[in-house]
Amino acid sequence: MRCAVYIRVSTDKEEQKSSLENQRSLFYQYLEDRGWDVFDFYVDVESGTTGKRENLQRLIRDAKTRKFDVIVAKELSRLARNGGLSYQIRDMARDNSVHIVTLDNAINTIEGNGEMFGLYAWMYEQESQRTSTRIKASLSSKAKKGEFKGSVPPYGYRLNSGKLVLAEDDTPNNVKRIFRMYLDGKGFDAIARTLTREGCPTPAQVIGKKNAGLYWQGTSIKKILNNPHYVGDLVQGRQTTVSVTSKVREEVPRDKQIITEDAHHAIISREDFEAVQQYMEGRKRQQAKPKAKKHLFTNYLFCADCGKALWYVHYRKGYVCGNYYKHGKHVCSQHSVKEKVLIGVILDDIRNMANTLNEKEIMGRLEVKTLQARKQSEKQIQSLQRRIEKLKEQKTGLIRLLASGTIDESDYKEAAESGNAELCSLQDQLKGFQSLQASSSTGESIVRLKKELKQFMKLDELTSEMVHRFIDKIEVQADGSVNIHYKFTATALLTA
Repeated sequence: MRCAVYIRVSTDKEEQKSSLENQRSLFYQYLEDRGWDVFDFYVDVESGTTGKRENLQRLIRDAKTRKFDVIVAKELSRLARNGGLSYQIRDMARDNSVHIVTLDNAINTIEGNGEMFGLYAWMYEQESQRTSTRIKASLSSKAKKGEFKGSVPPYGYRLNSGKLVLAEDDTPNNVKRIFRMYLDGKGFDAIARTLTREGCPTPAQVIGKKNAGLYWQGTSIKKILNNPHYVGDLVQGRQTTVSVTSKVREEVPRDKQIITEDAHHAIISREDFEAVQQYMEGRKRQQAKPKAKKHLFTNYLFCADCGKALWYVHYRKGYVCGNYYKHGKHVCSQHSVKEKVLIGVILDDIRNMANTLNEKEIMGRLEVKTLQARKQSEKQIQSLQRRIEKLKEQKTGLIRLLASGTIDESDYKEAAESGNAELCSLQDQLKGFQSLQASSSTGESIVRLKKELKQFMKLDELTSEMVHRFIDKIEVQADGSVNIHYKFTATALLTA
């Protein structure tokens, strides 16, 4: 019996870490007593009310492909404290012939013990709802006393015994500059570019957030300009979750928010803050306009250096690197191309392709090369399949060694991660070769390509249908030259 062991704790606090180890020990003993094999451990440190847990989602994906036979958890609440989610996991397991067993024996579908599933799911959800209500009441009480209840203070402040105090760095001055620049007429993105160019740390960098971006964003500027904390008022309870089982947040009416005036040192005067709000509302009305037109090469053009999409700029009548346009020349260069020029290049390419495909000699070469490619891909597929099977056997052996105690968890995890990475890479390569082989029917692909080219050659302009049918992506170099990746492989063989 291949077992997927699911372990969950709510936080990464020290006492919860010991709970993780205790759960592991329980599972080892339970599986050893039954002679079952461990397929993998799926461990999450997160609330059970949400389904958006990384390893729970991985477990569900693996269950749908029947990588194991049974899901084992300490109790149903480890899998879910959400009635709807509990039923989804139950139905998913049933549809894919995967059993669910809990160590408290409340649920054991192997023995047909699943009738109480709905009752336990409801009980755990009600328990979570009561806990959530108690936490909200506690936070509300602290807020009414003027204590900041969030974990991350607003940019420009730091926390001191639950109170907001001015940060002892340049961030309060940055807040003042942001308000001043906006009142001087600069937009969100223009302010963001200025701060990025000057090397000002972003809000995410200030709090030490993992993978914090290097560049300021217009959305961050807008959030700061909208934050009433900067006038010295503590405004809390601005948003709330709809329910314990939903992470959707909704705005709370102002008269029901918890507001403590002059609770901390102000960075911005009330007059300037109100002026910004009025100015922002006026700009919003002025800028209200119909949805932007989607241009011919939207989602097809990419910068060859930074990889970002190119944006259409109306006054240029062409496209410019979005990274450059948003953050400036210190991030990337223009990489611009005129739409009219690009249309001409592609139409010329299509005409040349159509003419070339009419030549019998070239057609013969194409067919030979396609057959050669097909044979080569068949060899690659067989080689990859053998290697994949060998890796799967090695992985099964590792699991048996872990279950028997021959290797410890760290050795198993290191070896399994290495094997899984190689396995995923090989499977991706296999899919690529299989897809190529499926699409390389020489006679049919050539006839279809000629027919499509001839059909579109009757048109005098490049249409969005032609772009979608023929083009995969277009890379634009710094000098404005383009590298066009066409979808059909036939033309690639013509120049070989």
